[in-house]
Amino acid sequence: MDLEIKSGPQGHYYLPKILRDAWGTRLIITPNLKAGIVYPLNTDPQDVLKSLEVLMLEFKHRVENQENLSNDK
Repeated sequence: MDLEIKSGPQGHYYLPKILRDAWGTRLIITPNLKAGIVYPLNTDPQDVLKSLEVLMLEFKHRVENQENLSNDK
């Protein structure tokens, strides 16, 4: 699932309620130049890694599908 996050006029980002309910009010953001991870404060690092593994599989599948669509043209 992709969720588009927009900033308001003051530059604040607003997270959808589904994420606020699941993650609580204190988050950690670990960014680099092109991407980042967001997770609740005090989350076990192993749980973050497991979630990232699932997300990587989903993202790789998306890339493969895009490549296949490009090759079919």
